[in-house]
Amino acid sequence: MTVSFLTPQLRGALAIAVGAGLWGLFWIPLRYLSEAGFGPFWSAAMAMGTGLPVAILAAARWGRWRPDHVRWMALVGVGIGISEVCYFYAVVSTDVIRAIFLFYMLPIWATLVDRVVFGVRLNPWRAFAILLAFAGLWLLLGGDGGLPVPRNAGDWAGLVAGFFWGSTLSLVRGRAEVDPYWNVASAIFFGALFAALAAMLIGSVEFSEGSLTLTLTVGVVAFGILAFWPSMIGQLWGARLVPATRAALLTMTEIVVATISAWALIGTSMTTLSVIGGMIIVTAVLIDIYGNAEKPV
Repeated sequence: MTVSFLTPQLRGALAIAVGAGLWGLFWIPLRYLSEAGFGPFWSAAMAMGTGLPVAILAAARWGRWRPDHVRWMALVGVGIGISEVCYFYAVVSTDVIRAIFLFYMLPIWATLVDRVVFGVRLNPWRAFAILLAFAGLWLLLGGDGGLPVPRNAGDWAGLVAGFFWGSTLSLVRGRAEVDPYWNVASAIFFGALFAALAAMLIGSVEFSEGSLTLTLTVGVVAFGILAFWPSMIGQLWGARLVPATRAALLTMTEIVVATISAWALIGTSMTTLSVIGGMIIVTAVLIDIYGNAEKPV
């Protein structure tokens, strides 16, 4: 029996929301690897690299390889890879709240790329949902300071990360025929590659300075297989089925999960404003999903 409300767009939206939520746990292995002495770039390369074998195996098993799609897969991989490296650099090198807020300008970039490249019009419901989501994000992150603007290299990295992530979501949506499994394999490959290159070229920590214990190794590998790859496939598979701006809004579930997990694991405080902000973000996403009269994919 078919469940009528599980339309392709709703399935895509759920995949993105769950995938982004898993992404909100990425700070855990990154934090422990950094504390083990590897620094931000090597930590990111290792955490992402653990998901690469399963991504390649999944693409070989379930994906559809087409030589004429290689350039699009490469563009997705480069875009997501740059975004990943810039984001991880931002959250460890500048004020975390400012970095996250600058990264989550990505719905604006997705909207602009959709409009300029693919000619998609921004309707009033989506505009309202974007504004509401940013209001919720502001409350979730505290809302007690001035509007974050780039002040240092880490700030700019956060802004660049959001630009490349939002732009790539538009590309994935615009080229929905490109296989998502190979897109994910490409994204993880380039992300790990760029992080390793950054560690060697501009990082201040040598790989040999870190210390891997058996527990940490098992934990990082398990994360790559059980959380990182599912997070990526959820987001890039779902991005083929929903508008890029909606996909960008849905990725804000990462903030909710990251905030709650940090509170549960390391005692980060959760204020009433934070809880209200998270609820507003969820409301904004629901408004965008159900308030837009778009033709099904």
